[in-house]
Amino acid sequence: MTVKTVARDKKHQVRVKFADDSFVLLDLDVYNASPIKEGDEISEDLLKELKARSDYERARQRALWYLDQKAYTEKALFDKLKTAGFKEASAAAVICRFKELALLDDRRYALDFAERAAESNISKREISQKLYLKGVHRDIIKETLDSVFVDENEQIQNLIEKKYKRKLENPDKVQSVYAALIRKGFSYSAVRDALKAYSEELLYKSEEF
Repeated sequence: MTVKTVARDKKHQVRVKFADDSFVLLDLDVYNASPIKEGDEISEDLLKELKARSDYERARQRALWYLDQKAYTEKALFDKLKTAGFKEASAAAVICRFKELALLDDRRYALDFAERAAESNISKREISQKLYLKGVHRDIIKETLDSVFVDENEQIQNLIEKKYKRKLENPDKVQSVYAALIRKGFSYSAVRDALKAYSEELLYKSEEF
């Protein structure tokens, strides 16, 4: 294949056009490190190699940009890169390299997420579900939740004060609050005890007047 022209394109790329008017877009750094220039004959194998390097480099740069915005699990970043149009091989290679550099660490991600979620009154069961959906391995989830202290009773009390206090003043709404807390992943016994304690507190306060 004969290289006809090489021109700077947008987004840190160059457009390499061939004699048959076909073209490829290559990452600027990958092109600058290559031996090709206008008028050269290049093989299909070399072009394939340059395209693979270019896709990897662009995927690497995009992944760094994503991580600058927020933390990701390995699977979430891999899926994000694939959705952005990068080849599976390039996305996988970036994930592997970032793990080696400790830029990606599912254990660290899971621990940070679990601690923040627990402080926001999210149950252990729901934390587990959320981490699983983010692609964290079950062993890491179990290890993480075993290391994070969660006071389920305190979480339920906090949620009652923040979200359900008014509803619980109406006896007809107690069952719906019970169901809502169960859906959030709290144990039946903890929800039952919390609602019982709260109703007794309401009764005590009403008897004071």
